[in-house]
Amino acid sequence: MFPQFDPTKATYLAELIVSILGLLLFLALAVLMIRRKQEGKNSEPGVSLTEQITVSDSPGVSYKELNPLSPEEQSERSSALKQAYQTWKTERLLQGEDRRSLFLRTGVEKNRLRYQLVATTQVQAFAILVSTLMAESDPQASTLVEALFANLLAHPAYGQSELSSWKFLPDLPRSPKLDPDPHAEAWVIYAMLAATSRWPAINRFHYMEIIPARMHALHGYLETLDPEMTGRQPFSGYLIKQLQSREPSLDWSALGESQELFYSQLEEEESFEGEPDTSRFGFSLLQLGLMALLDKDPEKLSAIRKVETGLRQLVEGFSSASSTEAEFSRLSMLACTVPAFLSLQERELCDRVWKELISTQPDKNDGLGATLKLLGMTILANRQI
Repeated sequence: MFPQFDPTKATYLAELIVSILGLLLFLALAVLMIRRKQEGKNSEPGVSLTEQITVSDSPGVSYKELNPLSPEEQSERSSALKQAYQTWKTERLLQGEDRRSLFLRTGVEKNRLRYQLVATTQVQAFAILVSTLMAESDPQASTLVEALFANLLAHPAYGQSELSSWKFLPDLPRSPKLDPDPHAEAWVIYAMLAATSRWPAINRFHYMEIIPARMHALHGYLETLDPEMTGRQPFSGYLIKQLQSREPSLDWSALGESQELFYSQLEEEESFEGEPDTSRFGFSLLQLGLMALLDKDPEKLSAIRKVETGLRQLVEGFSSASSTEAEFSRLSMLACTVPAFLSLQERELCDRVWKELISTQPDKNDGLGATLKLLGMTILANRQI
């Protein structure tokens, strides 16, 4: 004899089963959509950094046009770049004191009775930029970028909480607060604009608020500097142009020494070896090269040609007199001149630079040289910046 079911209870049970199945189906679809979004994010092709953060009508420059490589050479350089990048990640990126941030060491410094690792805002900025450029080869690149930026946020400058201390002790709970480095801060903004454009979904911090606030804080700090301090900054024509495109109402000329002063310095320079402030000179050449290369500015290219002899001497004497122990090593200088070399469009010279970069091993404290080396290799490997 079959049991008798109450029609009301049967209807309720059926509705309950349908509701549960509907909920499970909804969860399955949600999980599927999230996975597809993540896969799409990781497989998104690389985009020219120039296209990301420049408002000019000129498209990003492909270095295949300036330094053409055969398919075999392209593959070889791409593999070498990926290997160098992985080595850089493994050997150079260290955890901060909070275990949730990353930094690159630039030396050691005695603090009371202990020696502490040292990091700088400038190196962190270039590390963020390199990680962004390598996004196509590294699914974890966005995580690295946010961890590197987190370390900058954790070490505010003295009297400038929205900027970072130019130097800090990242493995010390309370690192001394120092003044900000305007040139490094401009590179931080540039790199983070590129990163947030490359990965619009990153949200560890409120970048839509932090980046504009950092720009205004930098501008406000620049207004407090006397002309002597401004004159000590590198020529920053490229960065000024990028910041001007984002905040055209602000005057960014105080970010670096004037173009006229830098040009007069170039005309007097017979050899890069005699420059008393090598880092300023190297960073200035980097920006001059970027303007000649990306903007195809004939005036900037003419300025580079005036020091072509010095550039050649730098490459020719690199192996025999290479030093990686200085605060701004010869490797750093060589990497900074890569855009200038490319703008000259001389294949043999570019190949020589590539060989020097890939074969030179930076000192353990040369975080700047190691990172600029990667930046130079990225450009020479027919990538886009």
